[in-house]
Amino acid sequence: MDIRITGQLNGTQMKELKKLYRSAFPASEKKPFWLIQKKRREGITEILGLINREERLVGLAITIAWQDLLLLDYFAIAEDLRGQGCGAQALRLLQERYQGKRLLLEIETPDVPSENHQQRLRRRLFYQSCGMDSMDYHVGLFGVEMEIMTFQCRVGFHEYHAIFSGVYGKRFARRVTLAMKGQGAEM
Repeated sequence: MDIRITGQLNGTQMKELKKLYRSAFPASEKKPFWLIQKKRREGITEILGLINREERLVGLAITIAWQDLLLLDYFAIAEDLRGQGCGAQALRLLQERYQGKRLLLEIETPDVPSENHQQRLRRRLFYQSCGMDSMDYHVGLFGVEMEIMTFQCRVGFHEYHAIFSGVYGKRFARRVTLAMKGQGAEM
């Protein structure tokens, strides 16, 4: 599938992006969309659509730029297109777009018991197949244990935490903690 990444979405595409955002992520992991849009207006966040040749929104990428770091905060492909190479192509395009930035993302760790254990394992394998590696620490992100993965770089916990302090403030950042691997996120 041939796709492109754009921040210039028409009304229909933006409506589809919001719908995909609502359906693709658990409530415990979603920021209010108004907050994402506010950070977009401040020039910190990009809300990007993954668009195919027919101008259909096939996925989304929401990024946060902080210093030389680029957090892929949310990344999703339309459910009917998963497993067809669209996600891998989109990651390559994102890596090109943000060349010179250290790219990182969070995934729910498969190292703790969960109802969606197989989905978590598949997600980790997908990102590994795209050249991403897990860092040697996990984080508690608002009570959810997350694994940090990066693309051909290292990002320490303090650098990761600085994104939240710098973008959202210290009060918000207090809810982002270093987690003991496989022990859950209750600190």
